[in-house]
Amino acid sequence: MRILPFLVLILSASLSSAQSINQAAVDTLTKEVALAVFATIDQPKAQEIYTQLVDCGDGCEAQGIIRAVGSWDQVGQRIQQLSQLRDTKAFIGMGPAEANAAIRRQLAQFYQRNKAYESYRKALPPSVQQQILTKIDRMLPPAETTEPAPTVSSNPTVTAGSAITGDEAIIDPATFQMGQLEREVKETKEKQLWMMIVSGIIGLVVGAGAIYLLLYRGIEAEAKALLADNNRLRNSLETAQRNKPGTDAMTNAVRPEYRQKVSAYDAIVAELGSANPLAAIRQLKQQVTENTSKPASAMRSGEVRTEPVEKPEPVQALPPIAVTPVAEPLQAVAAPAKPAVFYFPPPDPNGQFDLSQKSEVISPESAYRFSISAEKPTVASFRFEADPNRLARFLTYRNYMIEPACDSENTYSSTHTRIAMRRDGEAVQENGTWRVKTKALIRYE
Repeated sequence: MRILPFLVLILSASLSSAQSINQAAVDTLTKEVALAVFATIDQPKAQEIYTQLVDCGDGCEAQGIIRAVGSWDQVGQRIQQLSQLRDTKAFIGMGPAEANAAIRRQLAQFYQRNKAYESYRKALPPSVQQQILTKIDRMLPPAETTEPAPTVSSNPTVTAGSAITGDEAIIDPATFQMGQLEREVKETKEKQLWMMIVSGIIGLVVGAGAIYLLLYRGIEAEAKALLADNNRLRNSLETAQRNKPGTDAMTNAVRPEYRQKVSAYDAIVAELGSANPLAAIRQLKQQVTENTSKPASAMRSGEVRTEPVEKPEPVQALPPIAVTPVAEPLQAVAAPAKPAVFYFPPPDPNGQFDLSQKSEVISPESAYRFSISAEKPTVASFRFEADPNRLARFLTYRNYMIEPACDSENTYSSTHTRIAMRRDGEAVQENGTWRVKTKALIRYE
């Protein structure tokens, strides 16, 4: 009984060793294919990925390096097809010979699916594929059989559905379809989750609309009831006033007197010939008062009336007045002009900013802060300055929003959460458009 725990420990150690060897062989296959593909691409990002793949050891994760550098995610997704075997239970439990055969079939299927693209056809000729399989054979020795081992060929007649006999026909479905089935199950669960979320949102909207409709109808009914009560009370009041005794007799008694006054007023207006009788009466009173104020003294015929002439007084000379010169107004000293500051969203891939999206204040879409001096109105310095709540979006799409205007000191990784400025960039205005002349220098932190 004491020997049983040691046997279990030895068995688990051997099983974990087999698992690590099989998975390491898949990682080596993925890395070697990625090296072959990126070696034929003459582009800065592709060469950076190739350099990091060369520097990393055997079994490193090629997909992680491709995602970290960026710009080649589509190639990373295609290469990820090679690693479908890595985490399947059937492949982990295989022996070295069976795992070697499964990896050979995986490489052959990958080449058949992607050989239509020139970059893959050029990067994976039969000689390169044989070199990759030689490394796999050193890690996982193939089975020694008299039958010829399956080789990778560029013949288009060889497909993923070629006939396989023996144990390979039993292992093949569990090995190569497991990853696809797992992805389909995951996608189905995600679709069901989204359907539940969308159904919940639709239910909330419909419920809110129904509640609003009920409230609206209730308020409308109350308003109609109030209007009906108001009309009923008004009709009751008018009926009571008409039926009150003595009201008609009083009205008929007063009415002739009013008619006489109105007739007299109309006659006065017609006599005066003015629309304002009070103003006409005041004017007549003023004329009568002026005519009866003072009679002129009568003069006898032939009498000359002389008026006494006053002797003018001598004019005294005024002393001279000293003229005080008026001081010229002081010219205002012009204050130095402050640099103009405005904001732009990310530029296009050519480094040109859309002038129609210029903003005087920072907005959720702003990413760059421009400063212009009065001495050089066509040259501006800019720096990356964005809303902290939108920084995660800019980091996710850094290839389109940051890299056209900024260079980075380090490589971005998923652990970076902010951007530090190292040097401001310079932009020039040409034909009504701001264009990046010197990129800004940043650092991911």
